[in-house]
Amino acid sequence: MPKASPASPVAPASRRRTRARRGVARLAAATAAVCLLAVGPQAPAARAATPCANGYVAITFDDGPTAMTPDYVRALQDAGWVRATFFLTGAHALDYPENVDLLAQNGQWIGNHSYSHPFLDEQGEPAAFNELLGTNQILLAQTGTAPTLFRPPYGRTNADIRQDAAVLGMTEVLWTTDSFDYNGITTDAIVDNALQVQPGGIILLHEGYATTLSAIPRIVDGLAARGLCAGKVVPSATPVEAWPGTTFYATAAHW
Repeated sequence: MPKASPASPVAPASRRRTRARRGVARLAAATAAVCLLAVGPQAPAARAATPCANGYVAITFDDGPTAMTPDYVRALQDAGWVRATFFLTGAHALDYPENVDLLAQNGQWIGNHSYSHPFLDEQGEPAAFNELLGTNQILLAQTGTAPTLFRPPYGRTNADIRQDAAVLGMTEVLWTTDSFDYNGITTDAIVDNALQVQPGGIILLHEGYATTLSAIPRIVDGLAARGLCAGKVVPSATPVEAWPGTTFYATAAHW
């Protein structure tokens, strides 16, 4: 989760809930609204006539797994069987192996978020490499598949860390849209921030917050109203700007 650093303009961090909305009961305006309003005071946004007509964005969650992982999975399912990318730490994967299994079994994408969530750019080598390697080994043993995506904690990265990820067969993934959910803001603010995302963009969210959990169905609805769908993080041939002076090579596309 982001903190202030020389490498990124991101702010300090800390560390769940939602009720769901159903995808189909949307045409019956008055009655459906009663069910769907459980997550907020306003009715969900109307969906665009053609789903995904304007492309894809990636919904990503850092810092798991946590005790709240099942709630996040349920919220994504209830929002329309949405798939997201979960960047997990090795230490938390050891604490909650059943939730790693849950993510894998429900088709959520699993990425590497280091072992202990340090400032990797201050670790030096081979310590930084071992943070990535250890997590890959843990996730491979738990899921049968080694991660192909890596996100450095706090967005703190450098050429050596990118090379470490590449050696392990992983693409480094930062983000284009920061929800700032780690700053203690409201669900409304998280939703507003997340929906600034543009087609092909990647939204940064975190596990462990009730406010973020409540935001999930509203983010999905807001994207749908713009003709956008939740997509998969894939390598990009061209650089993508995360923040001024920092780029990465990943984008969102169809699963």
